[in-house]
Amino acid sequence: MSAALRVRGPGLDWLPAVLCQRATWRTVWRFVWLGPLVGVLPWAWLVVTIPFAYVLGGPASLVAGLLFATWYHGAGRIPTWPWRAALGALAGLGATAAVTLFQVLIGTVSWGYVAVVAVHGVPAAMVVALLQRPALQPSKPVLL
Repeated sequence: MSAALRVRGPGLDWLPAVLCQRATWRTVWRFVWLGPLVGVLPWAWLVVTIPFAYVLGGPASLVAGLLFATWYHGAGRIPTWPWRAALGALAGLGATAAVTLFQVLIGTVSWGYVAVVAVHGVPAAMVVALLQRPALQPSKPVLL
């Protein structure tokens, strides 16, 4: 018999099922790593700007990745490229709105930063969404 104290946390059962999938988080991290790189492409000739892309675009790309991945991996969709592009743009707009809302909540709004996130983040989210491979089609039942 052991006298060790056993502590149990609430677990992850309260999260939506789509957030417990490994594929969802792979898509989110793909947005986090590729989003700022795609967004900084117009300025990539200035090599010094690349690290700042992650500082400025990292939080927004995380939000865009969460928005896109929950749509993409939820409910077993098989989206075509126009749908992926459209939802990538909407995820980029959602990330811009989240950045703006966060700045309003902390009391200092930098409209220049919001404009940079909007101008570079929305197209970057579209490109990263289009780089996402189409989901596998569910197998059809075989009648014998």
